[in-house]
Amino acid sequence: MATTALATETVYFKGSMGFLTNPLGTMVEFSLLVDADKHTVTGNITITDGATKKSYSGKVSGTTYPAGYGDIVRLINITGNIPNSNPLTPLRLHFEANMALKADWSGKGGFTFLGKHHGDVDVQGSIFKLDSAK
Repeated sequence: MATTALATETVYFKGSMGFLTNPLGTMVEFSLLVDADKHTVTGNITITDGATKKSYSGKVSGTTYPAGYGDIVRLINITGNIPNSNPLTPLRLHFEANMALKADWSGKGGFTFLGKHHGDVDVQGSIFKLDSAK
């Protein structure tokens, strides 16, 4: 009896989203592990408010699915509760982002943080494949 090892693709996806050319715009930098077979995404983000120059960092998780709509090949949704940087008010701030990505892992997206939605922003990133066998 022969067994077959199925390859699974886990990708380390590092990049940024936001209005990349606007120094006063809010930017999100992310480092994500994307497991296409399990449709899961986990990782870390850093959000920088361009107006106040405050940074917030925390963990996120989410889902990924193939798209096949025009040149968009994958969709990613991530959410998390990011710690406030103020030690007097240790609140967790809700964050949510969506990305529609092309085959080169660039595309468009949107995110919500501190009650503000930033839509139709550029997503840029690079990947490192962490292939393994099941």
